[in-house]
Parts: sequence; structure tokens; C-alpha cells
Amino acid sequence: VALPALTDNRWLRLLAFAGLYAAQGFPWGIFIVAIPTWLASQGHSSTEVGLFIAIVALPWTFKLFAGPVMDRFTFPSLGRRRPWVIIAQLVILVGCLMLAAGGVNFTWLLVVGIIVNAGAAVQDVAVDGMAIDILPEAERARANSFMYGGQVAGISGSSSGGAYLLSSYGVGVTGLSLALMVATIALIPILLRERPGEKLLPWTNGQALERTLAMQETRWRRIFVDLFKVVILPMSLLLIFVKVGDRTAVGIITAAFPVLTTQELGHPETFYPEWSALAGIFAAVFGIAVAPIIDRVTAQRALLLGLATKVVAMVAIGLLIEYWSDDRVLIGLLFLIAFISQWLTISSISLFMHLCAVKVSASQFAVYMAVSNLALSLGSSLFGPLDSWLDYDEMIYMVALIDFFVLITLLFFSLERHQKRLEAFGPGFAAN
Repeated sequence: VALPALTDNRWLRLLAFAGLYAAQGFPWGIFIVAIPTWLASQGHSSTEVGLFIAIVALPWTFKLFAGPVMDRFTFPSLGRRRPWVIIAQLVILVGCLMLAAGGVNFTWLLVVGIIVNAGAAVQDVAVDGMAIDILPEAERARANSFMYGGQVAGISGSSSGGAYLLSSYGVGVTGLSLALMVATIALIPILLRERPGEKLLPWTNGQALERTLAMQETRWRRIFVDLFKVVILPMSLLLIFVKVGDRTAVGIITAAFPVLTTQELGHPETFYPEWSALAGIFAAVFGIAVAPIIDRVTAQRALLLGLATKVVAMVAIGLLIEYWSDDRVLIGLLFLIAFISQWLTISSISLFMHLCAVKVSASQFAVYMAVSNLALSLGSSLFGPLDSWLDYDEMIYMVALIDFFVLITLLFFSLERHQKRLEAFGPGFAAN
């Protein structure tokens, strides 16, 4: 008996999206948290750790190219996005097996990190495009809470588990364990159709749906022209600026914590990944709980509130620098940052989804997320130079200043004006 299609069952699609996002979180937890912390514990400099994070995160900017490719090339009988999800899962799996087969050479870890994160980035584009295609508008904030809750769970589990496996058993066992988790979650896109009537596998019964065929665009020029038109709209550029500012600040903090906790505060290499993971799990539950609130107050107001809270929190964290050596204070800061980050992620992603034009949704959303991840890489790469110029509390104050400026910018955002401009472009553009 075939399982229901994603469009037929609300809880099935919410859980499926959560699982797929968990798989995207595994590479992040291993290569952005666990391995950098392990490298720091092995004596690598802050510049090397920051550079490692920046380079392995760069494939997420590939989404700029993955989106148009997915809009151009589809396998309609299998669904509009599902085949790409399966392909991406296979790339991640191959990368995990390469990690298991390789050594601990810094360059090899970089190569594997690039491959695994490239697969995760492609999957991210496909899953986001699928979400925009099949999620009812009223369900998006809640779906985002499940999706990013799943991602946080994946990051948390892989960062803490990865840190333990790296320190206890080495890179080989870590790679095999990651491969097993990815292979298990790959069953989700293999067993679940997007819509009723589509083929489950190439050799099974089913056909391409009229709706899917109608959305297919075969002309590259048309895809890029339509994409350019919607991305350069004023509200689109404004929200990109907001996201770039905040994610650059996040990148600085992401690169700072592995070095701060191991080299400055003297904690073992498992301390930061384990507590960061636990904070992430609680933040994921928090995100699911507050999603209905974000729906009610609107994503824009929620994002404003989150940024304002972050500015105040960063200033407070900077003022508490002399207490960072107290484990209770440090752990509390990790939890505070995780909760604020989850709120900001859910509200900002929901807002970006509302900006997307239907016919180029995968490409447009990919642009937003690629720019966001490029900003994270930029922030991480800045940590090395900043570490030689500024004290840690001064870096925190700089983060607060960046978020203050993007908060002021967001006050000028209007979703209503953006949607009117989309409608003026004609059929296929108006946001879902």
C-alpha cells in the first residue's frame, strides 16, 4: 500500500520536511561545529579555524546556480522537486563515505567538507522549492518551525555526536556514522510522492501532472529575466540587506566560539559542541512552540522583535565578559543565542517565502539563501583579522551595532507593496 502524498497529509509533510532539514543539518554540525572545534583543540590557529569554516560553508552559495538548473531541468513524472532531493542525498552520502575512507589531513577535510556541503546546499534548494510549491500560505510559519527545528536537531546531534566520535574513535567512525544517518533519511524522498498520481520510482505507475508541466520553463533567458525582475524589487533588496548584515554577524560568532571555548577558556574540545547541541535542541522545541505566535503577529513584526532582542542581548553579553569563565554564565549565553537565532530564522525565512514569485520560486529563494550563506562565510573569514584587532567583548559590541543598523532598515519594509509589484508582472508571479 502506497503512503499518502505530501499534499494529502499535513502532519506527514511537516514531519517529512523536518526530517529532510535534519539531514541538511548533519553536514553543518560536523563541518561547521565539531571539526573546527576539534581542529582548535589540535592547536590550529584562529585564522585556520575561521578559514576552514568559511571555505566549507562556501558551497551553500552554489544555490545561486542550483535554483535555475532545477527550474530548467525537471523529471515531471516523479514530481517537480523530489528527484533533485534524492540526487542531493546521494551526493551527501558519497561525501560521508569519503570522510570515512580518508585521513585527518587538513586539505582532505576541506575537500570532503566542500563535497558534503555542496550536496546539502542542493538539497536545501530542492526542499525549499518543494515547500513553496506545496505548503498552504497559512501553514508556512509552522512548517518553518518544523523545518528549522529539524535542521537544529540535525546540527545539534551531529555536532555533539561528531565531537564525541572524533575525540574517541577518529574521523573514520565519524564518517561512517554520518553516512548511516543520511542513508536512513534518504528513505523520505524515495518513499513519499509530492502529489497524488505521480510516479514513486521511474519504473512504477504514474504520470506527470498538468500543473507540474505548466510550471516548466525550458528557456534559460526567460528564467533569468524573470528571476532578475523579482530579485531587484525594492523590498527584495531591502530584506537581502537585512539578512546579509545579520548573517555576517552570525558568522563572526560562529567562528569565535570554538576558539574562545578551547584556547581562551581552556575547555575540552567536546564542551562547545555538546552544550551548543543541547541549546539547539531546546531552541528547536521553542521554535515549534512559538510558530503560531509568529503567524499571528506576522513575520515582519516577529523579525523586528527578534532583532531588537538580539541587539540588547549582545550588549548585555559584552558587558558580562568578566563572567564568561563561569561555566553557568557561558552555557546560559549559548542557550540565549540559540533561542534568539531560532526566532530570527523562522521569521526571516517565512518573510522570504512571501517574497517569492511562483514560477521561479526555487531560483529566487535560492538566491536569498545563497546570499545569506555567503554573508556567513564572510563573517567567519573576518574572525581571524578581528581576533588580532579586537577583544572578544569588542567583537560582540560590533555584532550588536550591525544588528542595530539592519533593525532600522527593516522598519521601511512593506510586503503589501512587494506583492502589488508581483501582481503587476502578470500570471505566474503573484506570491502564493
